Order: sequence, then structure tokens, then C-alpha cells
Amino acid sequence: MLLQRLPKIPLLLSTTFKFYDWIIDMGNFGMGKNTLIASGLIVTLFLAGFCFGQGMGDRRGYDGTATSSVQSDQKTTIVPDYLSPYNPGRPEWDPFGPGTISTGAMGIGAYNLQLEPADPARENLIIKDPIKVSNQLYLQMGSQLTSQAQVPLGEPYIIWAKVAGKGSFRLYDYNNLVINQGYVMPGWYRISGAYADVLGSHLYRFESAGLSSNNLSILANAGGYPTSFSLTGRVVDQLGAGMPGVRVILSNNEGGKFSTMTDASGYYAMDVASGKYLVNAERSGFYFTPTNAHVWTGVVSAARPIVGYLAANPPFSGQI
Repeated sequence: MLLQRLPKIPLLLSTTFKFYDWIIDMGNFGMGKNTLIASGLIVTLFLAGFCFGQGMGDRRGYDGTATSSVQSDQKTTIVPDYLSPYNPGRPEWDPFGPGTISTGAMGIGAYNLQLEPADPARENLIIKDPIKVSNQLYLQMGSQLTSQAQVPLGEPYIIWAKVAGKGSFRLYDYNNLVINQGYVMPGWYRISGAYADVLGSHLYRFESAGLSSNNLSILANAGGYPTSFSLTGRVVDQLGAGMPGVRVILSNNEGGKFSTMTDASGYYAMDVASGKYLVNAERSGFYFTPTNAHVWTGVVSAARPIVGYLAANPPFSGQI
């Protein structure tokens, strides 16, 4: 860097000497000596800062996507914020954000939730810890409804909502809008279609008739799933028991194909890039129900369990 500055030093000296010649000439016209000296020092410092300030240190800028970048003697590396595992809040348009159900160019997200009228009393469900607000939200755990619980990774769960007034219904998972129903009547509703898709927590709440519900905290724990890889899952039989020695195949729209084997308890895991995958399984004498899996940067993602059926007793024709 010093060699780059050397050609500028003669220019600085030459300019400074010429300026002092001008000062002397101006002194002959009666300008004060102290004023001339002060003016000379100011201009000298300005020229020095201009010459030596060029090309010094790193240059920080932005790459057009609001992502900070640093340029130095090495090549610039830019990682979009929405793919960074250290980004605490991915934007809503993140195609691989946990819980996202956006449609359109980004595709379908982790799961689709279904809202339907239902009565927990008719299903012999008991509220374990009643909520004291008008709009209420619960998680079904066996025969009980609770506002805070843990669920096994990769497993489905059911949410119940008690709506106090008529109007729109909007369910959020943290800040992600996962259900937007235009109009509902007061009463109880069952919300199905959710499952523990990532290792970590969900925080649900809904808004209806201008009122917000309680927060429903659901923590997905690892259970027996291996969690040192980006994607994990399990293959089970019709009774829910793990199936060992099953080949699991992942494929995506880009032509990628990956495979591994289940362990003694039917679990599998592998490292794959972020994206959406079709997950299937193979084992002689069995049929399997394929499923979709989403993998996200920076978290352990889980696929829904794959169910295996004996070849003599395949799944009904409407099931894929």
C-alpha cells in the first residue's frame, strides 16, 4: 500500500510549495502574516488527507440485496441474509422458512393447515389448563387440551381454536401467516395438517373479531431422531413400529437423487441442500407411501414418517 501512495507524495509537495509562493505574494499586498500561515496549514492538511485517504483499508458497501459485503485484496464473498443460519428473522418471502405455506412461484411450503368446525366435548377431550381470554388456542395431547407442550420431531399434531366472535380468522406461527380464513362464526375449530417439521419451537396465535388469542407454545424435541444432519425421518409399519434396513430415496426437481438406509429403529438422516424433496422408500415385499420434505439452512428438518405396507395388503388406491 505504501508503494501505491509514493507517486502521490511529489504531487503533494509540489502543490504545497506553489501555494506557499502564492502566500508570499499575497503578503506583499498586505494580508496578515498569521492569517496566511493558518490558511497554508489548512490547505496542506486537506491535500494530505485526499492523497493518503485513497486506497486505504477495506471498502464496505452493499450488493443491492441489503447484504453487507467487504472488499479487500481477496475476492468478495456474499451470502444472502435469508440463507444465513445466523439470521434470527428470515423475511416472509423466504422460500425455505420453517412453517412457510406461501404459494405461487415459491411453491408450497412445509405444510397445509385445514380449519374445520368441531366440538372437543364430543370427542371426550378435556381442557387441562383453561385460558382466560375470549379467543383460545390449545394443542391436543391425547385426551387433553393444553397451551404448552412438547411433541416428537416429525410427528403430526392437532390444534384447537375457540373463536369468540364472527369475522376473519388469521393464524400465525411466530410472524408467519399460516391460515387466512375470510369469515368464521363463533365456536370451536379443529386445525389439522401441522407436524413437527423442524427441531425447535413453534409459537402460534390467532386473531379474530379484532381480538388476539393466547400464545400456544409447541416445542419439537429430538426423541429418537438423529439430529446431526440437515434432514431426518423415519420409516414405520402399519402399527407404527420402525422398519430397519429400508432404503430411503430423496429426489428433487433439479435432478438430484440421494439415498441411505434406515437403522435398527427405522430412523434415517442425511445432509442435503436447502429445498423441497420427494421422499420414498424401497424394501422387497413392501409398498411405501411417499412424502414431501423441506430442508432449510441452519436447522434440522424432519420429513413426515413413511408408512410401509405388506405387498399382500397395499394402501388403498386413493393414497400415494
